[in-house]
Amino acid sequence: MIKSLREFVDIDQLQKLQEQFAEAMGVAVLICDAQGEPVTKPSQFTAFCKYIRSCSEGQKRCILSDDKVGKLAAESKRPVIHRCHTGLVDFAAPIILRDEYLGSILCGQVLIEDEELEELPKIEMNLADLPLDQEMLQKFFDQLDRKNKSRVQSIAELLFVTANYIVKLGDAHLTAQELSLNNIKLLEELQYRSELEKMLKDTQLKVLQSQVNPHFLFNTLNTISRLAYMENAKQTEDVTYSLGKILRYSLRNIDQLIPLKEEIEHLEYYLSIQQTRYRDQIKIVINIEDHLLDYKIPIFTLQPIVENSIVHGFESTGDAITIIVEAYTEKEKIVINVIDDGVGIEENSTSIPLSKGTGHTTRIGLNNVDKRIKHAFGSQWGIARLEQLSQVGTFVQLHMPWLVSFIIFFLLWKAE
Repeated sequence: MIKSLREFVDIDQLQKLQEQFAEAMGVAVLICDAQGEPVTKPSQFTAFCKYIRSCSEGQKRCILSDDKVGKLAAESKRPVIHRCHTGLVDFAAPIILRDEYLGSILCGQVLIEDEELEELPKIEMNLADLPLDQEMLQKFFDQLDRKNKSRVQSIAELLFVTANYIVKLGDAHLTAQELSLNNIKLLEELQYRSELEKMLKDTQLKVLQSQVNPHFLFNTLNTISRLAYMENAKQTEDVTYSLGKILRYSLRNIDQLIPLKEEIEHLEYYLSIQQTRYRDQIKIVINIEDHLLDYKIPIFTLQPIVENSIVHGFESTGDAITIIVEAYTEKEKIVINVIDDGVGIEENSTSIPLSKGTGHTTRIGLNNVDKRIKHAFGSQWGIARLEQLSQVGTFVQLHMPWLVSFIIFFLLWKAE
């Protein structure tokens, strides 16, 4: 949506165009916005109209009159000839860009030769209540230009051509803006792809350096798990099983969207290892609305945030910590909160910057989580809040679109 005329046309260029038109046609010209407020300085304004506008009531009536004739032109989408509040003849051509009325070109402040005697009593009556000197008004009235109807009609048509020229200028400007925005989005997309490719190359390099075949690793873990079962080492079996699940999950495409329930399942495997490691000093509470379990989010969204809570909120002191993960809908968005009662952020700091560092387990930092949400759903989504609670603990809030997801889910369901 275009907000105003000033957004897409150079006002200095408009002023120059207006002055040339006024001089060529011998009429007063003014360009106004959609509310009748002047956008340019008046050109060739008559002394009569300047005097009317010199008092606040006269100025107010002139703006209302300009607004009225502009909107009449907008409704008809053609030039309109109209009498202003004083009784003088004005004409207007609408400025309509992409079906949106943005203002009008107004000109006139003239009398029609054949109609002057008939209109004079009405003009005098219209001006009687204004706090202006009547002799001065009469003097300025006598100086007004008189034109015949044919001349007025020709000027009005030419005015419409000028308005269309302004629209073309505006459309060209908007098109350039849109191309610029598209180029920016393309650059952001390329940058994001470049970061993902770098992450992939780093991962591939580490795999090559380790020279460990993933299948061999999984088979070994399965062997350890079976041995633990045979030896009745239940805890060892559970940890090995969870580690295998985490490794399989980590080999999935980083650009993939997965159901929230799968992300929660991965998180539970990760936490089961941490709880075993720290002897149940880490407590997790998960509260997800059932209808959100199939909602698709970028993979590795929750685990890096929970890991951040453990590393910064628990490991530095070793005190027990509770981490709450909750998800619910709020108007058009899905809200996911990760809250802990750990150490929190540094004293005298009110927020945590989105670190460009990486996580301990997945090498995915909070900054990367935010970027991948934005990439998946748009720049208005991602980490909405990242701050310390009043006493201890950290609060992280994610926003993702609910309505868009629901529509996509519905369309896929219908397609089946």
